[in-house]
Amino acid sequence: MAVTKTLSTDDFFWVFFFFISTGKISGATLIDFSTGPMLSHLLAICDHFTDIILMEPNDISIMEVEKWKNGEEEALDWSHLSEYFPEMKGDRNTWIKKEETLKRKIRKIMRWDLNKKNPTDPFSVPKADCLMTFYLIGQSSKDMEAYCENLRKLSSLINVGGRLLLVGTFNLQVFTIGGDKFHSLTIDEDFLRTALTDGGFTVEHLETLDSKVTSAIAKYDHVYFACALKIRNV
Repeated sequence: MAVTKTLSTDDFFWVFFFFISTGKISGATLIDFSTGPMLSHLLAICDHFTDIILMEPNDISIMEVEKWKNGEEEALDWSHLSEYFPEMKGDRNTWIKKEETLKRKIRKIMRWDLNKKNPTDPFSVPKADCLMTFYLIGQSSKDMEAYCENLRKLSSLINVGGRLLLVGTFNLQVFTIGGDKFHSLTIDEDFLRTALTDGGFTVEHLETLDSKVTSAIAKYDHVYFACALKIRNV
C-alpha cells in the first residue's frame, strides 16, 4: 500500500537516507539522471547496487564528476556530507572507504537528452533496477503532456519490478538563478500520481515537506520524495 505523509523535519536529505537504509531499494544496476554533478544521494545508496550509471546534462558536469572519480586535486570536495551519515560521523577512514566504494561502482558517465526518443542515444545502457532523478523532469518538460512523455522515457530504462525514485516540488511558482528566470513545470500531487500510474508505476511511498523558505529564488508549496514500483511496460 502506498504511504503518504507530511514531514515535520526540515532536513530532506535525512528522509532519503533513512528510506534507503531500510534495504528495500537494491539490485544490480542503478541509473541516476542528474541536474548536475551532485553526489550526496549516490553516497547514501551506492552500497545497495553493483553498477552505477550517471547521466549528466552537459559536458561540464561530466568533467566535474570525472575529476572527483579520478581523485584530481581541484575536484569538488564532498567530505562535509559525512555529517549526514550517522555511521561515518567523525570517522574520516569510513568516509574515505564510502567514497572509494562509489568511485569503484560508477561504470559510465554519460550525457542525457530528454528531447530524444531514447534519452541515452546514441549509446545503449542496461535496464536499471532503480532509476533516480532529482528536480529534473519538471525542469525539462514544457507542459504536462511532455512531463508524462518524459516519464515514459525514463520508465523504458527500468526493469519491470524495478523502482523509480523522484524528488521534486509541488506548485512551484518562481525559479531563478543569478536573476534569470528558469522554467519548471508546476504540478500537484494528484497529477504526479496519475502520471506515474499512466507510466506503468504504482506509488509505494510519498512524503512531502512544507516549504519553510522565504526566498525570491524559488517559491513552492512542498518538496516531495516518491518511490514508485514499475509494474508494467507502456
